[in-house]
Amino acid sequence: MQYIQQEELHAIREIVLQRKEELAENKREDLAESHNIYTELTTFRIELLTTYADSLLMEKEAANEVIQHWGNNMANLLVNRGLPLNLALEEISYYRDVIGEIIKEEAKNNDFSLDAFYRVISHFNTIVDNAIQFVNKSYVKDYTEKINYAQYAIDELSVPVVRMTEEIGILPLVGDLDTKRAQYLMESALEKGSQYKLKYMNIELCYFSYLSIY
Repeated sequence: MQYIQQEELHAIREIVLQRKEELAENKREDLAESHNIYTELTTFRIELLTTYADSLLMEKEAANEVIQHWGNNMANLLVNRGLPLNLALEEISYYRDVIGEIIKEEAKNNDFSLDAFYRVISHFNTIVDNAIQFVNKSYVKDYTEKINYAQYAIDELSVPVVRMTEEIGILPLVGDLDTKRAQYLMESALEKGSQYKLKYMNIELCYFSYLSIY
């Protein structure tokens, strides 16, 4: 990057910042035509464009920090709204091409050497590649945590210890009892029995009969 004047990089940054609302709106319209998604993503698009523009003037470590922050927020939004990961990847790839064209035009207008152009575009592509990695990792992490939390909630509901008297509780068992569930059931039942200060725990096996109508 030392072969390029800072004012030339500032000029590229300013062009991206000046056009960020236009570019974000173009992508919003494109997305509306190809996806049945109603979540407003304009704020995240503008944040991404701003981050891309600012990162042209940053060292690699600083650029990684800001793009990781964006990636974490974007992944969190996707998981919480039940949106697919490829939605964010489309956004990231789209702006790689758009900003790449801006860099190319400015390189022509300012007679960048081949070496200088390569340094700018390589730095920018590294930022984009890191954005993809950060979103991927954060999405998998958030999605896994959400699944684990949902499984924990299901497990909690599947061990309904009911207090019958001051000292007696009942544990109705419904559904299949595999090794994992049996272990969780035993630990949870003991914990709740201790919490309720029960002396006795009755286990009730529940069966269902089904009536088929043809």
